[in-house]
Amino acid sequence: MRRGGTSSRPMRARRGMGAQRLSGEILTDYPRRRNADERASWGTLQALSSMIRVLTHISDCRRLAAGARVVGIAACIAVPVFLLYGTRLGYSPIYLAHDEAIYALCAHAIATTARDVNGHLLPLYFYIGGNFWDTPIGIYSMALFLKVFGVSESIIRTPSAVIGTLDVVLVYFVARRLFASRLQGATAAVLLALTPAHFIHSRLATDHIYVLPFVLGWLLCLIAFCDRQRAGALFAGGSLLGVGVYTYLASVVLMPAYLLVTFIVLYRRYGMTPRPFLVAIAGFAWPLIPLVPWLLSHPTQYADHLRMYSLYDSRHLSTLQGLKEMLSRTGVTARTDVYYEFFNPSFLFFAGDTSYINGTRHAGVFPLALALLLPFGIYAVLLARRTPMIETLLLGFFLAPIAAVLVAEVKINRALVIMPFAALIASAGLAWMLGGGRARQAAALALLLAVPLQFRSFYRDYMNEYRLLSGYWFEGNIRGGLEELMRRNPPGAGRPVYLGTDIQWLDWYWPLYLVKERRQDLQAHTVYFDPKTINVHKVPTGSSILARTEAASQQPFLSAGPLRNLTPIREPNGSAYFAVFER
Repeated sequence: MRRGGTSSRPMRARRGMGAQRLSGEILTDYPRRRNADERASWGTLQALSSMIRVLTHISDCRRLAAGARVVGIAACIAVPVFLLYGTRLGYSPIYLAHDEAIYALCAHAIATTARDVNGHLLPLYFYIGGNFWDTPIGIYSMALFLKVFGVSESIIRTPSAVIGTLDVVLVYFVARRLFASRLQGATAAVLLALTPAHFIHSRLATDHIYVLPFVLGWLLCLIAFCDRQRAGALFAGGSLLGVGVYTYLASVVLMPAYLLVTFIVLYRRYGMTPRPFLVAIAGFAWPLIPLVPWLLSHPTQYADHLRMYSLYDSRHLSTLQGLKEMLSRTGVTARTDVYYEFFNPSFLFFAGDTSYINGTRHAGVFPLALALLLPFGIYAVLLARRTPMIETLLLGFFLAPIAAVLVAEVKINRALVIMPFAALIASAGLAWMLGGGRARQAAALALLLAVPLQFRSFYRDYMNEYRLLSGYWFEGNIRGGLEELMRRNPPGAGRPVYLGTDIQWLDWYWPLYLVKERRQDLQAHTVYFDPKTINVHKVPTGSSILARTEAASQQPFLSAGPLRNLTPIREPNGSAYFAVFER
């Protein structure tokens, strides 16, 4: 039907375009704010609005080559996100967590000697001690940065900020291809970028965040294969899952689970035709080939993993017996409760993780707006034309906690892959709302605007109160104690330095900070002591000692006389967990 020489669009398309225009009008005509905090929030909204407009302009520019458009869009997303994620990395969190110190020391050893801290040349996995083995991709990635930029708290955490930025870029392209909508792509990117848990883990030098780009890359390859039926895309997607096994220990469970999702998609489209299944399996299998000789030469690693996560007693039970124990009524009941807790609204949208390493306790895993956008998105996905790829979003979302369920721990760091799937589903929910009447459109825009407003409050807390309250969870001010030891023992002093073994992880922090301050000369003068067994009379006069402030840690030295030059190592709140003194 034509009126006035112009063709009318379908009602849903007109509504969608109207919503897009309405979004632009609200973002550009938002009233002037009264105070600095509100102006900061308005600046965030303007930046998000500008990102959407620039993405639309770049995508519409036909004269640009496809590759140039992709680079332009990626840069448009990556620059502001990296500035957000990568700012003041050494400031908050206030200290390095012990995992960060361990990974950093391993990465420095690789960067300087191509060997791990135990002297092994370019290992496939890193043996940390006890039952703990660490995956390689995070450590090798960090080694590249340390090789170029040196050792500091900020540089140690920068690779994670890069990975977090890459996640946001990839989720845009996944949504853009999956929903054929630039607006949904930009929405998914914004929602993921402003997800509190994603922000937090993009600023921690741990391996939990590294699994996300491999899952998103697999999803993008699977979409490309379904669109164009190119075997190379399917092989690449399987390969990303295979390589992703080396990102994080939970990936040993997650990546095969997503390979099964791939099989479901292939079955829905091609039935039992064997060729696509073989291509996916080949892609997944080849990165795992080095794992076979590695495990044969390190036979205890598998059992160590089982003991570390307490899956079952591998010393006394066979694999089948252990599996039977896990599938017992008690085991299934406990794991069902854990699975439910991952979808508990309090956990997802209000309080978040109880650990100060994984959350601030003042914000949920996701922005509060997703409490509505997620169910609307699930409804929209189920309501829409059912395609295997659309349904993959739901499978990916509900499978995300599977590894955490096996170890029976409700910790978001074990299920970070839930975040990009949630952002994609929520963007579908927002699009569904924008496709309705004006009341639904207004509600959608209110929810969208609430995301950066809530993030402003979260960010302010993260850089202030959270930074002070979380110090204990990050092992306290060990750094201050080590710096005081180095100050008291300048180069050439040659005096012994005594470190109490009741300060956990000190044998990792000390060599790391010696490297950072270029004081490796003190390593030869370092003595680790147990406060319960030390013979104080054998400690040379003038020795510098770092111990806990508890009486039990200092009692052996107090029994030999007053402590000389005692310096409590203060926390920001004035308390002290450690002290430096002299014999």
